[in-house]
Amino acid sequence: MGKQLLNRLPMWCLVVLARVLTKYYGEDWLARRPELVVAHNSFRRLVDGIRMRRSGFSPYEGDMLHCAPMLLNIMEPLVDHPNIVFTVFMVFDLMIGELLRSTGSVYTKINEGMEKSKSDRICGIIAKLYLFNPLVIASCAICSLSVFYNLLIALFLFSFIKGWLVGSAVLCGLLVELTLYPVVFIFALFIRFASTKSKTLVCLLALFSIGAFTLLDTLCARGIHYIYSTHLFLLSVPDLTPNVGIFWYFFTEVFSHFRLFFLWVFQLNVFIYLFPLTFTLRSNPFLLLHQLLILISVFASYPTMTDSAIYLSLTPIFVSLHKYARWTLVIAVTWATCVVLSPVMWQMWVVTGSGNANFYFAVTLCYSMAQIFLMTDLLYSDLRKKAALARGNVADDGAALFVFK
Repeated sequence: MGKQLLNRLPMWCLVVLARVLTKYYGEDWLARRPELVVAHNSFRRLVDGIRMRRSGFSPYEGDMLHCAPMLLNIMEPLVDHPNIVFTVFMVFDLMIGELLRSTGSVYTKINEGMEKSKSDRICGIIAKLYLFNPLVIASCAICSLSVFYNLLIALFLFSFIKGWLVGSAVLCGLLVELTLYPVVFIFALFIRFASTKSKTLVCLLALFSIGAFTLLDTLCARGIHYIYSTHLFLLSVPDLTPNVGIFWYFFTEVFSHFRLFFLWVFQLNVFIYLFPLTFTLRSNPFLLLHQLLILISVFASYPTMTDSAIYLSLTPIFVSLHKYARWTLVIAVTWATCVVLSPVMWQMWVVTGSGNANFYFAVTLCYSMAQIFLMTDLLYSDLRKKAALARGNVADDGAALFVFK
């Protein structure tokens, strides 16, 4: 174990160096990027909220703060020490990388039946994909709260793959209280812990956790008024500042008397696909959870590109599905194009005025399509794998052989 940690030390040094250089040279520019910063993950808003509370004002008055009250209490002792805050966020990133590595190790050994040397190589790729992701580096440099949310998701994924029922249910409840949309994870938990007793326990623990964390937030905020700026803010989508989601553009165009109807339609998209996905992937609960992460990233009301970092990093663990994938190159090129073009289109629209909102929305739409393509490609690959096992066999070289009567 000590030798493994020593071998990872050069990589960790590079990880820290990349974040320090990014913060030093690009923090101000990155903190204004709509691809990275939205209302509920902005660290600057959190700092302003803490200062308002110190001055005797409620931070949830007006339209400034939209994160959970418990985060104010967690970050308040550190907020006057920006270097310590940045160090904490770098440690969070390193923890996420190691948690994803461990999650991949457990999955590849149990579900893929992979030998240790190959499993270690895949897990190393997973950690590097996360830690050296430019979007993750940028989010850490600006101390985006998405880093904290990703840490909780990584902890949840590790508890899930290890089969820790209590930890998974409690973390699910915490994620629901913080960002609301992870409520869909309960479906994956029901598949992972399939017995009636386990399902009942998961449901009770998740509900108890949501209630406990809601009570904690109520005590931190000294009232329930914060709900209008957190949960209801995510559901009603009052802030139409452009981001990489699909809500803002549509609701700037729709007539006000149709707004409530289409709001329901858009929000229900996260839940419409739950039942067919759960039924189709009932034999692989971790792949189902991976699909739900993509679903949230596409249909959340205020997403960022950092939301994709966890599931993108974990994609290599589905080794047995890779040979059935069809759109790997298309997805990768589309993703890279969107990351490069989004600031260009923003510059043309907002700064120089040589473009319009359609320029930027076209990029965000392509970004959503890339995520949907990844989701459908993994689903298609899983179905093809099942068909190959049911109707034929899989050769040693990885080619699926079908046998027909």
